[in-house]
Amino acid sequence: MTNLMKLNRLHSMYAALGLLACAAFGPACVAEGATGDGETELATGGDETELVDSGSSAIINGTAATSWMRRRVVSLGNCTGVIISRNHVLTASHCKPVAGTTMVQFYSTSNTPDSPSTGVTDVVFRPGVNPWIDDLEDTAGDYADIAVLTLASPIPSTSVVAGIDVNYPGEDGTGTQVGRGRHDDVANPTNLLKYATNGLYSDNVDGGYFYTNDERTNKGDSGGPIFTHGQLVSGVLFGDTWVAFATRNKYTSTEYHFEWILDNIGYTGNGVYSQTLTNKFIDGWPYSLVSGNLRKCKYVCEHDSQCIAYSHVALDNDCFLYDDMGDGPVTFSGGTTGIK
Repeated sequence: MTNLMKLNRLHSMYAALGLLACAAFGPACVAEGATGDGETELATGGDETELVDSGSSAIINGTAATSWMRRRVVSLGNCTGVIISRNHVLTASHCKPVAGTTMVQFYSTSNTPDSPSTGVTDVVFRPGVNPWIDDLEDTAGDYADIAVLTLASPIPSTSVVAGIDVNYPGEDGTGTQVGRGRHDDVANPTNLLKYATNGLYSDNVDGGYFYTNDERTNKGDSGGPIFTHGQLVSGVLFGDTWVAFATRNKYTSTEYHFEWILDNIGYTGNGVYSQTLTNKFIDGWPYSLVSGNLRKCKYVCEHDSQCIAYSHVALDNDCFLYDDMGDGPVTFSGGTTGIK
């Protein structure tokens, strides 16, 4: 038998094992490693084949959520969500939220919901997404298991808006997964909130999604956030997927769909800054540079506690973040400066 034939047989065997694993893990698991030609498809976005021990599963032996998690994460009854404005929550589209029916429960001092709940007045999916027929790709062909919910009333004073991470950490990064689903695959009727840490497997978010190293979630954790760079949201959970010989969690990237999210929460950045100066630029040393439009620049500075001011150059779409005003704003054609 030639080496090529042996390799093809191994690929077929691994694909079959992937299907068996998915059957064991339930409907949220999709055997993405299995293709029609009997070969194994690797994770996209430059990921390489890697044998990973995925023995840990679900938020098993998870830790009770901490205060900052409780104040940012919500329960939708059947799923989890994360607060992204005082009037909006982000979750997964496959949770099938419905305006006028879905209720949002908040946490404050307890790991079970202990603040007044509110209803949902509007639900927005990406164009082309229809979770009722399991179509989770948008019209551009990108993965978009994501939904923006408009709340019937603003979040309670005990809750906090979570910022969106616009700089996915890559395959060497780690994230904090939070959910109110089944823990240790045991029913969770009180919506107890727990978290687990996980490494990131994907090196980018091309196509609108990324994978974690291991599978650490259960049913009911869907739509829940994974936090990176501290307390910033990098994605909302789809579920379990067989990729590159391991069961991993799959997330829709919030960075990839960032502009769409801001459009649907009506973010402008107005009212955040005490001064907004046109044709001005801060004469000092920035601590960070972000590429993007003015709205993105305002958003990133607003959600970074280190940032006290930004300067944006429209020509290059460069955003400079400052924690020191240096010599203050100077005249600069095409520049916009905002000071908190």
